[in-house]
Amino acid sequence: MLQVIQSNSKSFWPALCALALSAVAAYSVFSWFFQIQSIAVAPSAVPNAIQAVVPQTGQNAIQSNHVATALGAPKAMEGQSGANMAASSDHQWTLLGVVAGASGRGSALLAVDGQPPKAFLPGQTVAPGWVLHSVGHRLARLAPSQQDTPSVTLELPKPEN
Repeated sequence: MLQVIQSNSKSFWPALCALALSAVAAYSVFSWFFQIQSIAVAPSAVPNAIQAVVPQTGQNAIQSNHVATALGAPKAMEGQSGANMAASSDHQWTLLGVVAGASGRGSALLAVDGQPPKAFLPGQTVAPGWVLHSVGHRLARLAPSQQDTPSVTLELPKPEN
């Protein structure tokens, strides 16, 4: 038989443990709630950093072409002859990639005058007065808008093995 013995002395330990566990559970619920609320805040509420424009002169000037080359970007105007460089001296062309099929169709990823790169199809205007004439394996040809023959050829550098 089962006997239940009741004592007159009451212990406070079970009540204290229940209170502690309740506090931990409440803390957990509130911390999760506030984490979810912080994720739900719109990104536009984050303040933007303001970049100060400082004129760069002398030896401290940062040359973006050298920085880009150091970070692995292909050199600007690589693969152009002297005549092509004179023809494109008013623009800085940077060929970043080419997707071309055997049929000659494809697109070229070009950055013009330091702008972010964009994909261009043959016949599209790349810069005022210039169109992408054609693409080939690792190269893109540019032509002035009024001419049918390309006068600027941009090549990707040879891959290192």
